[in-house]
Amino acid sequence: MSFYQRVQELAQKKGVSFKQIEKEMSYPTNTLYGYKSKVPGGQRLVELSQYFGVSIDFLMGQKNEKIYTEEDLIIILQDFEKFILPFSLGVIRSCVPKYLKDRKEKGIRQ
Repeated sequence: MSFYQRVQELAQKKGVSFKQIEKEMSYPTNTLYGYKSKVPGGQRLVELSQYFGVSIDFLMGQKNEKIYTEEDLIIILQDFEKFILPFSLGVIRSCVPKYLKDRKEKGIRQ
């Protein structure tokens, strides 16, 4: 995937147009369209990676990071709260007494 296509995909997922991004970031008109044939310089790469919340490597096509929507993150947090957290707390509760006993026996203090 080219740099341009990656930025296009990110803009689509974020629900913004190139025109909106250019306005928000004070870029000249058609700056992003210009990336069909070239890659931006370092400062612009940093700005765009921060804007989209992805790494520069991802923008440059070096990594395949999963792009999560806000809805995805809400579902993940809800599942964490319902399933993972109670399980984790159960494991912690069962391990803490042994851990504290071991520390005490070894003379480890805070």
